Parts: sequence; structure tokens; C-alpha cells
Amino acid sequence: MTKKMHSPRRIGETGLTVSPLGFGTAPLGGLFEASSDDAAGCAIDAAIDGGITHFDTAPSYGFGLAEERLGTALKVKHALEKTHVVSSKVGRILVNDTNETPRKNWAEDSGRRARYDVSRDGILRSVEDSLERTKLERLDILFLHDPDKQAEDDTTLTKILTEAYGAMDELRAQGMISAIGIGVNSATPCFRALEVGAWDCFMLAGSHSVLTQEDDGLLDKCLKHKISVMIAAPFLSGVLAGGDHWRYKPVPEDIHTRVSVLRKLCRQYGVAIESAALQFPLFHPAVCNVVVGMRTASEVAQNLAALNSEIPADLWASLNAEGFISDGHFEYTPSCVA
Repeated sequence: MTKKMHSPRRIGETGLTVSPLGFGTAPLGGLFEASSDDAAGCAIDAAIDGGITHFDTAPSYGFGLAEERLGTALKVKHALEKTHVVSSKVGRILVNDTNETPRKNWAEDSGRRARYDVSRDGILRSVEDSLERTKLERLDILFLHDPDKQAEDDTTLTKILTEAYGAMDELRAQGMISAIGIGVNSATPCFRALEVGAWDCFMLAGSHSVLTQEDDGLLDKCLKHKISVMIAAPFLSGVLAGGDHWRYKPVPEDIHTRVSVLRKLCRQYGVAIESAALQFPLFHPAVCNVVVGMRTASEVAQNLAALNSEIPADLWASLNAEGFISDGHFEYTPSCVA
């Protein structure tokens, strides 16, 4: 049976540790549907009470709303409990914008828009702005957000990574940030980042899951380089938790069919698909946690229960036999442990 996963896990070779389940704050910024200060406060209360210590946010989540709501909850409700680890992101500067055209996927409008800026001044300003919005004294982890989305080719990507790394490494050397990394949706920019500098962690969203593994050997390479990996969006924007989005888009028919088969296999072993989705990434020794977007206290409770539910080792073998878990990743599941 799968072991319970309460123990904190270390970030690279830093002194930081995080809970196996991380709290993603994009829903608090109005991803797909509106949130509120009260709902955010209740969700974060429930997370802390449940042992979650890592909270991940970004300026672009609700164009500042997620950072503001996270900061309010942590500062007001838990001012005396500095046990949490907060990660945010750089690469996008928020500017005031009165354009009323709603932004895709965001149900609320903060009156701000994002402008990409990876210059030293831009990154320093981004950190300063994030601290102002969260009302926190410091950020623990800093990710460069989606550098590949701004790159026309590999040369441009390398240039972006190099420029941003210089400023981020400076903040780390000064002790203002404990760990640095990049947050992306595919493994490719992570491989490029490894050529640029010494990172502590990567956040990989939507490309390594129990449904499919598309990390191209990145996890093994990170293990070799002592770089921790956070697996974000293990539900793939909701499709593995009964939602109607897959990678922020409507679910394609082939994905819907594949998920239905996966759900049926899990049900045969008395396991909820959400449990398999949360627990599978954690078996790889390079992975320090899974980061899940949560909106309400009830979602927090459901995810904690899914993380800690018992899963028969035979299920992992069945998922491997049916092609859901590739042989390269199957070796890390309990069914292969002697």
C-alpha cells in the first residue's frame, strides 16, 4: 500500500523544505470563476490547519488579485506563524490598464495588465511589487515565469534565461531570496536553463501526470544535478478532477476518452482518480511536491484526503500495463520497490 506522504521535502540544496502538497493560488485570482477575499482566507486557513506549508502565486494570477488575497490571509490570520514558504514569479510587470476587455480564463478584472520584462530592473521591480501586494517581508522562492512563451527560437530563449538568471542569482546571493528556478509548461526550457546557471528548483506544469509523462528525462537529470521539481497542475487544469478544462482549454475528445479509461481502471481498485493524480508524481525522487490550484476550504480537504488515501501497488502495475505510466517512470512506483 502507498505510504502516507506527510514528511516535508527539501528544495535542492537549500535549507527550505515544503509540504508534499502545495497550494496554487491561481483560482484565488479568479481563474475560470470569481473568488473573494473571504473564500481565499477560508481556503488558506484550511490549508495551514491541514499541514500545507507551500503557497505558490504569481503577478499574472488575476493580475495581482491572487498575490493580494494570499498576502492578506497569511499576514492577517497567521502573522505569528512564519512556517509557510511562499513562491512567486518574475518576468511580467503589472501596469494599470482601463481597457475593459476581459482577459482569457480570468473571471475578475483588477484593472491591471501584464507586460513581459526580464531585465534586471524589471525583475527587481517585479519582486518589489509582489512584496507590496502580498504585504510580506520576503519571498522564499522566485520562478522566472514562462520564458519560452516570449522566445522566438532557442537563441532568444537562452538570451532571456541568461538575462533573468543574472538578476535572480544576485537576489539569491544577497539573501533576499532563498531559491530560484523557472516555471514552465514543458521540459524544453528547463534543459536550456541547465546550460545557463545553477538553479534550485523547477516548476513543471501540466506535462508530467498520471495520464501522460512528457518530461523527456528531465526529472532524472534534475535528480543528478540536485535540482528539485515541483509538479504543478497534476489535474491538468481540472480534467483529472471532474473538471471541463485540459491545459486551460476545453477537453478534446481523445483526452476525454483516455481519462474515462483511466478513471475506470482506478475504480476497479477502489481508488479515486484524484488520488492517483496527486500521488503518482511524488514517487520520483526529484519531485518535492505537487502544486494544486485550490479555491475553497472544501477543495483543500478533498485534496488532502486524496493525497493520503491508500492505493494498492497493483493499480500502478495495471496503469503501466495499459500504457498510462511509461516504463521509465514505472520504476519509481511502489510496485517496483523490492
